[in-house]
Amino acid sequence: MRETSEATGVARSTVARAAVSLGYASWSDFTEQLRHYHGSGESVGALAESVETVVSVLKRHAGETVLIDSVGDVEICLEYMLIRLGELGISAMPYGHGVADAMGDGVLLVLNESGMALFPSCVHAAELGYEIIAITASHDTPISKLAGVNVVIKNNKSSNADYKPNYFTAGVLAYLERVLAEYAKGLD
Repeated sequence: MRETSEATGVARSTVARAAVSLGYASWSDFTEQLRHYHGSGESVGALAESVETVVSVLKRHAGETVLIDSVGDVEICLEYMLIRLGELGISAMPYGHGVADAMGDGVLLVLNESGMALFPSCVHAAELGYEIIAITASHDTPISKLAGVNVVIKNNKSSNADYKPNYFTAGVLAYLERVLAEYAKGLD
């Protein structure tokens, strides 16, 4: 937790609260379950390759504003990405039809577990010429089929009686941090 706190510039208590707000018992529980969940070896090569692909899209659109759209639990990632992209000198804004129209084209990063809720945003952005990066829970969603780059983050569905932490949101945060770390390497 100390390393995360120092790397992000936030208090340890804030780091711990972030894990609890995602449904974990503690920061240790979060890191252990995330390690176990994503350490199964499944698609490790594909995930690493997708990091490189997303970084290349961001570099190809250097100097342009990255628009970000999300819905549900994963909205915390939108706020996080606005801050982190800004730290790397990348202009980023939340997606909106008017904003997309004014920008004309560029990159739209869509974070949507089901791959359904933000389909209208993706259609609109595609019509304007945006390159779409979708992070969803499946390759078989309307958004993933429309996107030029689709990254799948494993998820779990919980019932109210059997609540489990939201692995999708945690996985997206971890994945995006890998993307940003790789992007930052090229800035040195």
